[in-house]
Amino acid sequence: MKYSSVQYAKAFHDLAEDTPSAKRRGMIREFLAAVAKNGSLGVLPDIVREYEALADQQKKICRVTIRAPERLSESGVARKLHFRAKVKSERDVRLGGGGAVIEVNDLRVDNSVKMRMERVRQALTN
Repeated sequence: MKYSSVQYAKAFHDLAEDTPSAKRRGMIREFLAAVAKNGSLGVLPDIVREYEALADQQKKICRVTIRAPERLSESGVARKLHFRAKVKSERDVRLGGGGAVIEVNDLRVDNSVKMRMERVRQALTN
């Protein structure tokens, strides 16, 4: 039976919480053997990504992605936030004149000049 990367990540997260630190290496080996036995080693990067998201959620750490015409200092952005966050800054030259697109977990705020111009165009044509 095939399991999704989310199911594997949840199972691994639960196992990691319940396993004493002295026995974690063995638990990880057994978990990877089970993933290999099920023919799911190809989704291992997705499992890791989902596991990290679960661990961050448990620790109340938000994932913040900022796309702007110029790359911003991730540590500088993190200091300005009023919550714990893992910040990822990306340079996006398509944004052109300025502004930024900010994503916090599943919330997306597009305050780029490109999007503002699109809103003006839609308002004028409708």
